[in-house]
Amino acid sequence: MNPIDASALKGRSRPRARILQWGEGNFLRAFVDWKIDRMNEAGGLDWGVVIVRPIAGGNPHWLNEQDGLYTVLSRGVADDGSKVSEARVVGSVLKEIGAYQHWNEVLELARSPEITVVISNTTDAGIAFVPTVKYDDAPQSSFPAKMTRLLHERWQAFAGKSDAGWQMIACELIDHNGDELRRIVLRHAEEWGLEPAFITWVKEANAFYNTLVDRIVPGYPKADAEAIEQELGYTDRFMTTGELFHFFVIERQPGQPELRLPLAHHDENTVVVPDATPYKARKVAILNGAHTALCALSLISGVETVGEAVTTPVGAKFLDRLLAEEVIPFLTLPKDELKAFADAVLRRFANPYIRHLWYDISLNGLVKYQTRDLDRLTAYMERHGKPAPLMTLALAAWLVFYLGRFSGSEAYPPRDGADIIAKVKAIGALDDGTPTGREAMVSAYLGEAAFWGRSIDTPALRTAVLADFTALTAAPMSFDRLGALIDAR
Repeated sequence: MNPIDASALKGRSRPRARILQWGEGNFLRAFVDWKIDRMNEAGGLDWGVVIVRPIAGGNPHWLNEQDGLYTVLSRGVADDGSKVSEARVVGSVLKEIGAYQHWNEVLELARSPEITVVISNTTDAGIAFVPTVKYDDAPQSSFPAKMTRLLHERWQAFAGKSDAGWQMIACELIDHNGDELRRIVLRHAEEWGLEPAFITWVKEANAFYNTLVDRIVPGYPKADAEAIEQELGYTDRFMTTGELFHFFVIERQPGQPELRLPLAHHDENTVVVPDATPYKARKVAILNGAHTALCALSLISGVETVGEAVTTPVGAKFLDRLLAEEVIPFLTLPKDELKAFADAVLRRFANPYIRHLWYDISLNGLVKYQTRDLDRLTAYMERHGKPAPLMTLALAAWLVFYLGRFSGSEAYPPRDGADIIAKVKAIGALDDGTPTGREAMVSAYLGEAAFWGRSIDTPALRTAVLADFTALTAAPMSFDRLGALIDAR
């Protein structure tokens, strides 16, 4: 077979270069670039993307080998429960440039009047201040430093005109990603001694937008790539898969200009809001929180994958009750929106095209419980005067998992920092086989600020976790036993 080429676009034209994108990875290509491509077709628009690879290494192949073309497979469970796999050839990406190989060409993009929007996803650690970078580095080692240099290049090229400013849409998975990028850019400008007029221009003529991104992108479908290519009729080194669900929140704060990129006008799953906080809370509590709540319970019950867990009556019952009774009542968005999102999450968990291992999710499980579930546990106790039944069961299960007190634990040692594992081991040693010793262990577990950010040890919660820990370790766990524990609450 021949490699993918323009014939796969079936007559769709290619857009002109108007967007500079930092990051060539699967996520941006199967999320933002895919959305831009659909927007172009739906609206008759011509927003094209030039990708800059921000690192020195990476994939030995370049998108230019395929003229920027690649296939996104959207795969999952539809609203009616049917399996869906949809292929789309993305034509919005025009070329890929290496920052380390062609830095001067990247600087030329800063001087282009056509480039007005910048998109980035440089990993969770990409937006960070590196004090050793210099203005004359070619290129600078960090992404914010590279952006500072490009912005200065643009300011010089357009003599500081206010309409030459860029709109930056940061998609890194950190809180307030756009605000943080802006803060570090201004810090570099100050420390490099750049002109006060430039610093004012960055502040007043450029906009940095916070975002929330939500789509699972497993990447290249290695296991069945050959069969997929036979069906498509071409080879594609950059083919990537994503789940059916996709949701993009762009935060336009008061005073920020209207977005130039009109994604939200052509995609109902892209929204522009003045505050993304409620949407982040929804994602963290419902999607991430449900994962974390069921993770340890599944592992100690011998259930290996998310799909296996949620397609059993027990797993489905746990999540239905958890979300309806212990999560959704404590979020601020309209209840119908939250219920629709929860229903979508359950379909996503059941996606037959994604094999998501609980053991992978268990990495740093205690801090995940703190950041994803603890607020709901606390809110439930404050409202009802007693511990949340299923959140408490999950909290006890994490102690069982970290202590390895379950059948088959030798294959699943806890995955966390050495200091956390050492603390859990010391806490487990308090259980000397007596009721007093076990209560001391649970009290120390709940009281450890390194796990929860503060002590959460109260008599009521201690009693509930102690009872759940005892129940979870009284006999080998299974989903049948878990079902009985759920029904008893």
